[in-house]
Amino acid sequence: MKKLIIILALVLSSSLLFAQRGTVDTDIFGNLQFKTIDGQYKASLEKNIFDDLVFTDSRKNKLHYEKKYLDKMEPGLRGDKEAQARMLRRLVRENNRHSGYTATFKIDIFDKMIIEDNKGYKLEESKDIFGNTNIQEQVGGTKSVFKRNMRGVLEYKEGEKTASLGQDIFDRWLYKDSFGNEIQFGKETWKRVLEQYGTDEKFFWELLDRWFY
Repeated sequence: MKKLIIILALVLSSSLLFAQRGTVDTDIFGNLQFKTIDGQYKASLEKNIFDDLVFTDSRKNKLHYEKKYLDKMEPGLRGDKEAQARMLRRLVRENNRHSGYTATFKIDIFDKMIIEDNKGYKLEESKDIFGNTNIQEQVGGTKSVFKRNMRGVLEYKEGEKTASLGQDIFDRWLYKDSFGNEIQFGKETWKRVLEQYGTDEKFFWELLDRWFY
């Protein structure tokens, strides 16, 4: 385990060093251009005619951020060159070690956020008519769904595995999953949970991280 941590640290530091060993300039069209000191790797963050931001590099990676997505998820970014420069350096760090990767980030006409790439990944996030968050994620051939049902119970499903968090008929909060875990929270404990996590959704994600994966 310690050896793995050291290797990961070396990879991360190498990526950070890679991004630092280059310059970011603005071309005559106002687009940001990155180039390593040796000139062997180049990348750009350009605005198209629809005011989307598109990252491309010399390794044929392309990430397309649509205007509506940026305005919702990164408000103010499109008008902030310094923030865009930081974004460009981050994308360089994340993408300089592979090639041929493409992804799109958008909000559709129903206000659903969609992130999709050419490696079999897709994320869809939307709100139902009651304002509750619904998330569908697909990684390879495995699909996961996060939602709140009509009874107000939070549900998560990944393949055939399931988990839920909600109140029972006695108004006690109960987490249970298909692994046989079942945790009950009394009123005072639940009050402290909300004080710490703010919402039941955030706490549900914590429980999933701890017991589901």
